[in-house]
Amino acid sequence: MDCEAVKINLPEYIDRKLDETTSGAIRHHLQNCGSCRALHDEMSSFLSFMGSFPDPEVPEGMKEEFAERLAELSTPGVKKIRVLPVWTKVAAVLVLSFGTYWIGYRIGSGESERIQSQLTSELSAQKQQVLLASLRDYTGPQKIDAVYSISNSGNVSDDLIGALVYTMNSDQNTNVRLAAITALSGMMDKNALVKKELIKSLAVQENPLLQISLIQVLTEKGVREAKPQIESVTNNEQTDESVKAFAKDMMKIII
Repeated sequence: MDCEAVKINLPEYIDRKLDETTSGAIRHHLQNCGSCRALHDEMSSFLSFMGSFPDPEVPEGMKEEFAERLAELSTPGVKKIRVLPVWTKVAAVLVLSFGTYWIGYRIGSGESERIQSQLTSELSAQKQQVLLASLRDYTGPQKIDAVYSISNSGNVSDDLIGALVYTMNSDQNTNVRLAAITALSGMMDKNALVKKELIKSLAVQENPLLQISLIQVLTEKGVREAKPQIESVTNNEQTDESVKAFAKDMMKIII
């Protein structure tokens, strides 16, 4: 089985909807093709993340509203305006993208490669929108899943970094904020903005656990620019004594 055939069948392969012969051929191909294996891992991660969201609650009165809309469909002269929920738009884009890729495959390998690149770009953009929405609209475990997905997504956009910074400084869940600190610390070497935001965050955090986490990240990374801010935390009368003691010990690493 060649790459084009594997990529077309990946969604059903991941959902285990293919017969054993086809699945076996795809498994064999993935073992020997790094490009297809990377696409498989990315798609699996994305679909798994989407599946972690809770089932949407059905709004009260939806049944009656649906009946009214159904009646309008049979009423001549009535202009229909449809407002699609975000998840429907995401699904539509993905379906359209796979359909376009199939057309490209039928046209020729050169066009197929161009469509594949477009598909990858669109999938990445849609994944970013889902991650941004999850950081904004969900709580607890779903947000932590989103933070983990962002930290493992490779090239992270400025919008996602901004969302992580906001989460680190403002989320009501301490565990979510800790997860954001951990994710951002892994991006520090690749993005100067992240380093600045982690230093600035020391002036925002009041929770001792979050303060200690930030101090540990900055000192172990040898961020000398953080020294004044760490000293400020140490000299603050409202700072927890355990944080002060930890900061003094860790400061020895970057002095």
